[in-house]
Amino acid sequence: MALIPPHTLIELADVASLKPQPLLSWPQKMLTQAPYVIVRRGKQGTQIPVGIRGFTKSQRFAAFLPRNKWRKLISPQQALTYLPKLAQERAQLPAFTKLQKIISLLNNYDWGVSGSLQFELVTGLPVVSLTSDIDVILTNMQPLSHQEARALIEQLQVSYPAVHVDIQVVSGQNGFSLEEFAQQRSTTILLKTATGPKLVSDPWQF
Repeated sequence: MALIPPHTLIELADVASLKPQPLLSWPQKMLTQAPYVIVRRGKQGTQIPVGIRGFTKSQRFAAFLPRNKWRKLISPQQALTYLPKLAQERAQLPAFTKLQKIISLLNNYDWGVSGSLQFELVTGLPVVSLTSDIDVILTNMQPLSHQEARALIEQLQVSYPAVHVDIQVVSGQNGFSLEEFAQQRSTTILLKTATGPKLVSDPWQF
């Protein structure tokens, strides 16, 4: 049974198949406008752990979706293919402006976007704000040295420095912050896993 990676956006085939039911009023309203959920980390069997994002950053709702109750899966990489369809006035927001600037800098990586940018690109709902960051997901990565990681982060921040780029390196259900790795503030780093966060000395060995 193939696992669906975290940060995958799912277009639902049947909103009523989500558990628990009944949903709160705001998740119901959001799903009426955009029947999409995002895959969370956690055990996957007959049900997939998912999250419903709301109209504000504080609105997040954890749910479960029976396997195969969806129309489409959209990875962070696939979300980038929606960029040409973005309305011109939305493309002028700082986060989208910077996203277009960094595409060439990440050409050599397997990458995509998650968070509010992924959600707006795919659904068309205007959830990106003037202060939104860019959440980058890097996958299929060869290990980087601390110096290489710092160089990449600095390169991304130089172009349009007002917008922060948050980079997560993801392999399966495991993931860590490239910025935390680059900063070397501790001998251990936080690794997100399907069973919860762990402190590890070498995050590349997952």
